[in-house]
Amino acid sequence: MHTIYRALVTAVLLVWGYVIATGLSAGESPEALETHLTTGLVGALFGALVQSLPFAYFLGTGFWVKAFVRASGADADWETRQKGWMKSRGYLLLYVPPVITLATAITGGMAETGRVPVGLHASLVLGAFVVQLAALFVVPQMMVRNSALMDELAETHSLPKPDTPELDEYIEREEANALPPLFQLSRVLMFFGIQPLLIWLYLRFGTEGLQGAPYLPFALFGCALFALGFGLNARHDPEQPATQAKAITRAMIAAGIGLVLFVALPHYLSDFLEDFMS
Repeated sequence: MHTIYRALVTAVLLVWGYVIATGLSAGESPEALETHLTTGLVGALFGALVQSLPFAYFLGTGFWVKAFVRASGADADWETRQKGWMKSRGYLLLYVPPVITLATAITGGMAETGRVPVGLHASLVLGAFVVQLAALFVVPQMMVRNSALMDELAETHSLPKPDTPELDEYIEREEANALPPLFQLSRVLMFFGIQPLLIWLYLRFGTEGLQGAPYLPFALFGCALFALGFGLNARHDPEQPATQAKAITRAMIAAGIGLVLFVALPHYLSDFLEDFMS
């Protein structure tokens, strides 16, 4: 995986280098500016996709180690060792590049419409490039150490063989301890319930042609997702499941609070950003 990650990050840096080159000539003509905006958007999306891979890798291998430890009867210390990536020196390099890349993309659209200084956008471009270059050297080393730990675990412990009482006992234990599917879905719904607000803010302040996008559909959709997730979370909580009536009541309360926040917050946030950028 570390080799694939290195190749993809190298490709991202090359694409970003081309985007920077188009940015240096963006002021020469409207066509050059349009080229820079288009390539910048593509470069940001490509970078964000690659930057998400380490999270998927470490979380995925973490689930593998946890499942292997339970199935093989290995000591829980293996899980603690695997989680060491969260305490390593490269941990921040998993979070900082996506944040700066997002800020770079947003300020690029805002600089094009004159809302922020071009120098701010250029500084973020340089910052994104530098931290992504640092991640190119640090993150693969974290992946190599994680892969070596997984190999060591697999070599020193064995899983229950098929059609044995040990395997049947393990499957029964896992089914009893598994989180309800709808409880897991509830977390996803609540997370995505916040996203419509972020999307609307980007359309409002990061674009020129879509500044007038109506807010109400985004607010209603986000509140519906969050309320549904909140209700499912209460109803299917594995430790203290609420009754259907209580779950519906909690969902309605969450929807009411969400509507107030979703309606009031963008109004004040919009005024604040407009005053800040004026």
